[in-house]
Amino acid sequence: MRNSLAFLPLLLLLPLHAGGDDAAVVWSENEEGDGDHRKGEFYVSDSGCAYEAMADPRRMGTVLKHLEGVTVHSEKDGWQDVTLTERFFPVGIVESRYHRQRVDGKKHLEWKLVEGRQARHDGFWDVVPDGDGARVVFENTIEAKSFLHRSLLRSIQRRAMADIANDISAHCGR
Repeated sequence: MRNSLAFLPLLLLLPLHAGGDDAAVVWSENEEGDGDHRKGEFYVSDSGCAYEAMADPRRMGTVLKHLEGVTVHSEKDGWQDVTLTERFFPVGIVESRYHRQRVDGKKHLEWKLVEGRQARHDGFWDVVPDGDGARVVFENTIEAKSFLHRSLLRSIQRRAMADIANDISAHCGR
């Protein structure tokens, strides 16, 4: 029993997958300052669905499986003040508050963390029409408040981004 417990911390650092197959997503990642930058790109058949599923916080709460709740504090002219309540293994429930900006004509959404467990979490979501569907470009830069939490946050980011891409692909057509 004692020997198996010694491997538990190593298992927590592995990028476990809860969302299934993400073979259609092209990922890239690199370190950026004290944080990690991750980019995913994938295709969907319904561009409007893919944009609204992320840009409308209320709709996002029904599409993304890892979300436990969405609180919209304020919304005006495409600007949003939103708290996301998310469930992550192994840390449990995490609340993060973001300022988000929709740019509907370009199907662009960007966000910046204003309150949460991370030191930084900024990113964007672009939906670009492409033939009969759309190419979705999804980028995040995330930084842990503590160096000790960086590996765990990196693992959570990988898993969450894959889960989001899978949820959107399943909801809006591959």
